Amino acid sequence: MPRALLIQLARLGDLVQSLPVISALHSLYPEQPLDLLCPAPLVPVGELFPGISRVYPWDGAFWRPECGAMGHSWKEQFHHTRQVWTQQAYPAYHLAYNLNNHPRGILAAHLLADRVIGQGSWGPINPRLSPWGEYLLTVARNRGKNRIHLSDAFCGLCEVRPPKASPRIFPIKTSLPSGLEGLLGSSGRQIIGLILGAGDAERRIPVSIWKALIQECVDRLPDALILLIGGKEEGEIAFALESALPTGCLNRIINMCGRTSLLALVSLLSRCQWVVGSDTGPLHLSTLCGARAVGWFFSRARVHETGPYGAGHYVWQHSQRVGLSPRETYELTGLPELPQVWPIEETVCLLSGGPVSSANGPWSLWASQYDGMGTFYQPYDGPENLQQIRQKVWDKLSPTLAMTAS
Repeated sequence: MPRALLIQLARLGDLVQSLPVISALHSLYPEQPLDLLCPAPLVPVGELFPGISRVYPWDGAFWRPECGAMGHSWKEQFHHTRQVWTQQAYPAYHLAYNLNNHPRGILAAHLLADRVIGQGSWGPINPRLSPWGEYLLTVARNRGKNRIHLSDAFCGLCEVRPPKASPRIFPIKTSLPSGLEGLLGSSGRQIIGLILGAGDAERRIPVSIWKALIQECVDRLPDALILLIGGKEEGEIAFALESALPTGCLNRIINMCGRTSLLALVSLLSRCQWVVGSDTGPLHLSTLCGARAVGWFFSRARVHETGPYGAGHYVWQHSQRVGLSPRETYELTGLPELPQVWPIEETVCLLSGGPVSSANGPWSLWASQYDGMGTFYQPYDGPENLQQIRQKVWDKLSPTLAMTAS
């Protein structure tokens, strides 16, 4: 069969949440080679995705001036970009699945493929959106009572059902820092990863909260080993934590910030039983590696759209300031309001398998499940009847797919 291309030019979290649609496309069209176009720094992760034949890098720094040049019409941008594109040696495709409603993704799709499914399917300069494209735009603006996960909406956008099971990736053999391999392989130790960073500043968890969580873990989980996970930019946070923690805690934590490549990060996350963090790329990556996740969702993060994919995960969802919408909160403060209290003890109860209260002031607890319509989150203290709500969305937007829950 002719080759097809999936285009995802956003950050790590969005790329990771594209794996379900890749899995669904590969299952439906097993003979169709499927390639991936993603940001150049994320190519090592894309190469681990089952169902992907080749991964091509998108150099955002190079293309941004070309796709966003001021003073040029769409026609002029398209012509100029095509000239530059021919120098990149990308193959031609009969079909592109485009997940990005942005000029760079739409241009790439139409330059590389004869036909486009997804964002930009009506043409490179036609602003009309598909039904799922309109749905995603409405959710981004209004949120409302949406119960369709972003990963499953990507499936609808590409005209396939969500996969029958949550997909996994498996690390390739990658060397970890000296001595760490044996330590992580010690039998009987629970390994908990703490994701210190976040792509958006307003989603960063304060150092004081991380400190309190670590101390609670040390006190209540005597065999647990705690990994501090992040890039070089999180090194300062990790150093502040190590300086503030009691000496007795330091032999229970390992600072991995800035010490791993992307491939080594996948290997590291695959050793974790649990990972805790905000709505950020490495948290989502951890669930594809087999870890269970506890998310602390605040700022603009919303459990029903971007909660960790698959079954067995938890999210603490923070509500906005009472009486104000998220937009009003942002206009008053410049950033969404940072929580004043955090579910620290309750999170450690989840990590230990103990009972936990589902409410903690402005936080509510949600648990993930998986069925024939993908991932969804239920209140921890009692299920909602979400099947009918989700079924109506699929029936309206993808009537030919005949989606039903298992």
